[in-house]
Amino acid sequence: MSPVEGVRMRFDHVSIAVESIDRGVAFFNRYFPTIPRNGKQVSEQAQGGFLWQDFYLGGTPVEFIEELPGREGFIAQFIRRHGEGLHHICFEIDRIDPMIAALKAGGVRVVDEHEFPDGQKTCFISPRSAFGVLIQLWQPLDYAKPVARPADDGRARFDHVAIAVRQINPAMEFFRRYFPAEVLNYPLRSQSQGNFVLAHIEAAGFKLEFLQSPGPNTEDDFVGRFIERYGEGMHHVTIDVKDFDGTLAQLRADGQRIVGRENNWRGERQFFISPQSAMGTLVQVWDGLGGPGAGSE
Repeated sequence: MSPVEGVRMRFDHVSIAVESIDRGVAFFNRYFPTIPRNGKQVSEQAQGGFLWQDFYLGGTPVEFIEELPGREGFIAQFIRRHGEGLHHICFEIDRIDPMIAALKAGGVRVVDEHEFPDGQKTCFISPRSAFGVLIQLWQPLDYAKPVARPADDGRARFDHVAIAVRQINPAMEFFRRYFPAEVLNYPLRSQSQGNFVLAHIEAAGFKLEFLQSPGPNTEDDFVGRFIERYGEGMHHVTIDVKDFDGTLAQLRADGQRIVGRENNWRGERQFFISPQSAMGTLVQVWDGLGGPGAGSE
């Protein structure tokens, strides 16, 4: 249950704005085990419409959105300002109206409220109110009948979305106030790199990681640099894979840009796929599923 009385919520998908859905889908299909969820479709939920397609990656739906040919809508504007990359996260909700009322009563900016002819409803929480994250709320036709998701085959897991923030505690409190949220760990300084502070919550069934700079004079203050350039917001996605070595080898053989190969704060092997290779999305890959050599470096 949401903290808003009587409202139920669950995580639905992560959305990435791209110039080409076909290119984005092909990239993830090549390097990660994915299962189709929907073919490419035209959506009319925004003025002028847009193209979208999604798939399951480790049981989590990932959506690509693309501008319709010849249009200059919100996706084209986003890409022109920010480049391709993480656009929003979406939660399904059984009753959107009381949630909107609670958000507005708390001073949260709600935009793009819309009701469809079939009775479905949607709205967005503005990044200005949600620490740089655009959050979609979606009321489906029948919340009690969710779409069945594929079983976990153990090959990959979409672990979390990381959000760069100036201060972790207010960001966590925002999600705890409006979403069914469980704190997984409170702010702590990374024990391996030492150049960031992090915390995790599970919000409506999905893990969110918050990243904060430790403060002035921090060596390699990547969080501070990110916020200075882009403002607060989604920083990267993290995927656990079983075939860590095979995934890394295939990416390198294809000439994809790999950065930050080291152990993560939990001691697991990791690397990052540069946004230059992954449609503007920084992808952290973990050796966290017990594969050969996990945590050995």
